[in-house]
Amino acid sequence: MGRVTIITGEMDAGKTTELIRLYSELPAGTADGFASIKVFSEQGVLEGYDLKRLASGERFPFIRLSPGDAVLPQQDSFEFDRFNFLREPLAIAEQAIMDILSDSSIRTILLDEIGPVELQGNGFCSALKVLLENEKDLYLCINRKNLDPVAKKFGIVTYRLIVVEDQTFPSQ
Repeated sequence: MGRVTIITGEMDAGKTTELIRLYSELPAGTADGFASIKVFSEQGVLEGYDLKRLASGERFPFIRLSPGDAVLPQQDSFEFDRFNFLREPLAIAEQAIMDILSDSSIRTILLDEIGPVELQGNGFCSALKVLLENEKDLYLCINRKNLDPVAKKFGIVTYRLIVVEDQTFPSQ
């Protein structure tokens, strides 16, 4: 296992922002991974999350609030809590992670939002197991309340911890 760094904090504390900041500080071409980016309606209401590949900037609709028309009936998904998780972006991300693992120039992999979905064996559960068996460095975002259960389930014993406290972000 490579070096594991966990970025933790409460909900909306800025974990994803910190993950993206850390990615931007790594030498170009040596890191890749995925972040979950919030998607809002024109009225500013949270609709869900897109999955963003860090190296390319490519985004895919990923998670949508369950009640609503954002998830089309023909799209394969699973429900967790109040969200629908689309399976196709997960499959794309898992394949990309396998490609990243075989790329010798990539030394660091970043993965956002590991938590209760993975604890139940869904989401990035399979990919995370493979990542933890690899020698590449790994950055994970995990909500503070899920930190101990995730570490226990996936056998993460030694890790560096970055605690993100509530950050105030300037309005755009």
